[in-house]
Amino acid sequence: MKTAAIYILGCRVNQSEGESFLEYFKENGFEIVGFNEKADIYIIHTCTVTSHADSKSRQMIRKAKRTNPMSKVIVTGCYAQTEPGLLLEMPEVDLVVGMRDRDKILELLGNEKLHITELIKEQKFQDLKLATPETTRAFLKIQEGCESYCSYCIIPIARGPIKSRSIENIIKEINMLSEKGYKEIILTGIHAGAYGKDIGSSITSLMKIILDTTNVERIRFGSLDPNEITEEFFKLFKNNRFMHHIHLSLQSGSDIILKDMNRKYDTKLYKTVIDKLRIIKGPMLSVTTDVMVGFPGETEENHQKSMDFIREIELDNLHIFKYSKRKGTRAAEFSNQVDDIVKKTRALEMSELKDELHNNFLVKMIGKKMNVLVEKNIKNKTEGYSENYIKVLIDTKGIRIEENSIVEVEITSVNKNFLIGGLV
Repeated sequence: MKTAAIYILGCRVNQSEGESFLEYFKENGFEIVGFNEKADIYIIHTCTVTSHADSKSRQMIRKAKRTNPMSKVIVTGCYAQTEPGLLLEMPEVDLVVGMRDRDKILELLGNEKLHITELIKEQKFQDLKLATPETTRAFLKIQEGCESYCSYCIIPIARGPIKSRSIENIIKEINMLSEKGYKEIILTGIHAGAYGKDIGSSITSLMKIILDTTNVERIRFGSLDPNEITEEFFKLFKNNRFMHHIHLSLQSGSDIILKDMNRKYDTKLYKTVIDKLRIIKGPMLSVTTDVMVGFPGETEENHQKSMDFIREIELDNLHIFKYSKRKGTRAAEFSNQVDDIVKKTRALEMSELKDELHNNFLVKMIGKKMNVLVEKNIKNKTEGYSENYIKVLIDTKGIRIEENSIVEVEITSVNKNFLIGGLV
């Protein structure tokens, strides 16, 4: 039997697409093996949000060919869409496929080495094969593309305009996953909050239909922008099937920098949204975010203001990025670029704040009871994720808990990034 392996870089959308790739190859008679194993076909599903992601993509391409020099190496994803010529120059690459034609890889292999479509002309969501997740949680892609054109971001170029998946197909996949026993889904997209703008719908319409027509027990979102959180969203979010966690994009706590980034909100709106969400879900609500340091023109005062704002609103966890110049974006042409050493220093400072805030949040969970979705049993340890998306190590007193079951746990202590508790 022929074998295939995949390496996925980047966001949750990429993870969801990666699962669909695996399903595609399974249906075509391939056995899926680990990326470090010898395979007939390797797929590198790339990311291009930073220069580090580009470098990592090239590194994994070379690694695949070293593992099996006779293999076919296929490059897909955002980096393939934005820099196909550069990738084609790599001798290890056999096929470059952009954001379209991903469901025809085996047909394309062996013909021309390049298949890139101008995404601006594409107006419909591309339904890939239904994914079969390998974990207890399923990432469900609901939309593609972005039209925000933040000054630092290459994604609108890499992914094209907004294209929403049909509600019918979303509900079909949720019900399929529920029938397979999955208890939690994560609704993801390149710009998930913009869902439905191209098909006369909205993220809140989708939320309501999911509540009305499916039985999935736990629902999360990948990432949302604060200006997309409406009064209708607040009302629906009260439902206990929406988990006590939300990833609300920030990027900077300085209004000057947010304006230069072309973000569609300010810190006042961000704080207002968080305050309302915390009223709805209570102290268990975990709010996580993305933060960028070293954006062009960011002064030390801007950086400190960003740190102060994040500390004031007591975010739970931060995903920290150093600004990376992306060809084709407006910010790449800004004259006031920040020195790399300064970026590194600010990233370290932000990381220290992240650790402080995350520890503070975890300590507040001691003594609380949580419903934990069990992911795996390792020797005498059981672990899973709470409603607020914190990993929990469970003392089961020797009782084996079935994976993919939900158990009530009382939190007794904290160990680094984990909560520890016992069965109630």
